[in-house]
This record gives sequence, structure tokens and C-alpha cells, in this order.
Amino acid sequence: MARILVLNLGSTSSKIAIYDDSLCLKSETIRHPLEVTSLSLIDQKTPRKKEIEHFINHAMNMQFDQIDAIACRGGLLKPILGGVYNVNDKMYEELKICKYGVHASNLSGIIGYEIAKLYEIPVFTVDPVVVDELIPIAKLTGIEGIERRSVFHALNQKAVARMYANSINKCYSDINVIVAHMGGGITVGAHKKGNVVDVNDGLLGEGPFSPERAGSIPNDQLYQFGYKHNFTPTEMNHFLSKEGGFISMFNTNDIQQLSTMYHTNSKVKLAIDGLAYQVAKAIGERATILQGKIDQILLTGGLSHNKFINEHIQSYVDWIAPVTVYPGEKEMDALAHRTNAVLNGNELAKAYS
Repeated sequence: MARILVLNLGSTSSKIAIYDDSLCLKSETIRHPLEVTSLSLIDQKTPRKKEIEHFINHAMNMQFDQIDAIACRGGLLKPILGGVYNVNDKMYEELKICKYGVHASNLSGIIGYEIAKLYEIPVFTVDPVVVDELIPIAKLTGIEGIERRSVFHALNQKAVARMYANSINKCYSDINVIVAHMGGGITVGAHKKGNVVDVNDGLLGEGPFSPERAGSIPNDQLYQFGYKHNFTPTEMNHFLSKEGGFISMFNTNDIQQLSTMYHTNSKVKLAIDGLAYQVAKAIGERATILQGKIDQILLTGGLSHNKFINEHIQSYVDWIAPVTVYPGEKEMDALAHRTNAVLNGNELAKAYS
């Protein structure tokens, strides 16, 4: 039996868990105070690592040398195919210098690698957000030199697609599904025989708007808005990814709070229905890419707990294919399960180069 430490570090919290094989023994979500999350990414490393050590030593009454492997959420790396990867020296260095972007998820691999190095145990990452399996035509834009990128909720999307495949006794590589991950950001992917051949860029909110992200905006209004507010590229990046959607409309990203006003506030109802409408449109786009050959539409992520959103989406798309909801995120389980598969020899870890 393999004991696996799973690390999933986000912008405001750290999810930590211990698994025996694929069975979760204990998990904890640590909410970090502003004095930690306001630090630079690398300066957050020490306080976050202390929290992980406290979880292992006190909550689990364990030592690190009792752990057989570490599984880390993937950070911002160069575009790579999906799969399980060893967190090697090159990956560690690129995460540490934020070569491909600054994001809290980078800390998972950085801290995981340092612990693994100290205790001489293997460390892996699974389906990071930069998984790129797009077909060439999906990357094309109308401006020479600009390509669409594949940045999405790869870990959770692929996890629920595999869960669905298992539920019908098929392999992920044998099915076609459309997966809509709906959380702080929203990504809708066309999964064709085990590859995500088309998906919107979730980092800057291309596609549907979300509780925090602006979504696709008419080009002329967007550049005029940026010019009017004298935004730098960094400021525009932050605005589109952190201050759009429900935050722009209502000064909150709390879907539960807004849902209590669904039947009494017409603007709130329109916004929630509009989010669902845009997700449904994105699902329709992916349906054309799969030429209508779709086994299932899968809704997942935190917003898939919301009955108004689910029902509204289904009312638009259930003629395309049956809809199954996998509420919440399956990231921790997926990290443990795929790492365990490598340890058991059922999956081969790839080398990052």
C-alpha cells in the first residue's frame, strides 16, 4: 500500500491530503490570511510549507519519511500533453522563476519537489493547466502571430471524463464528451478519444463570463475600455481575470448569496441565467467540433452545485446529448489515483524536458 501526500495550493488556500493508494485518510483546506497571500509567490513558500509540516506532524501524527510519494497540482509550464509527469530539476526551476507565469499553483510543485528531495521520495504532477492537445485549426485567429492557447482546468476535466468512462465500462480514449468546468473561471472542452481538441483559455476568461472573469468581450469595446482607463497589459490582465463577471456586476463572487436573490432581483436572475446561457453556447460550439458524435455532456466545478445554473444549461443542450453532473472538483482524488497508478506500474510517468 502506497501512502501519498497530495498538495493542491491555490491563491488563497492550500488543500492537503494523505491517501493510502486511492483512499483518502484525511484532508484539510487551510485558508491563508492576507498577510501570507499578499506576499510574493516565493515569499509564501516558507509559511505554506510550515502549514504542510504541521498537518503531517500533528493532524496525521506522521513523519515525512513515512510517505511513499507526493502528488502536486500542476503549475504554469510550457504547453505539454496530458499525463503524469515527474517533477524534475527542470520543472522545479521553471516553476520557481515563474518562467511561464505567476500563479499560486506553481507553489505545489516547488514545495513538493523540495520535500521530496529532502526525503528522497518520488514527486509527480498530473494534467497541469497548460495541457495542450488542441488540433491546429483550433489555435488559429484572424491576426498573424496570435494563436489561441490551451490553458484550462485540465486535471478536473480529464478526471470527470475518466469517471464517466469508467461508469459505462469504457476507456477515456474510447469516448467523446464535452466537459464544462464551472468555478471562479469557466472552461468548456471537447474531449475526443482521450484528447482535449478544443477548449477556451480559462486564465484570462475567454469564453463564458464567470463569477470573477470577464469572458469574451466585443473587441472594439474592450480596447476602448482599456484605453479609457489607461490600463497597462498587467493591469488589464488582472482586471479581466479577477474583477470581471459577478464581481463587476455585484461586487461579490458568492454564488450562494446571489442565488438567494434569484427570484426577487431581476438583475441577479439575468446574470445567473446569462452565465448558464453562455456556457450552453460554448457547449454547442464544441458539439459542432465533435460533429455531433457525443456520448455525454458533463458539468463539473463549484458552480455545478447550483440548481439554477444546471437546469438552465440542460434546458439548452440536452437535445445534443445526455447531461451528467459531477459537482465540485475531483482534483485531489485524481492526483492520488493517477500517482498510485504510476507507483503500481499501471501508468508511465513522462519526463518534462
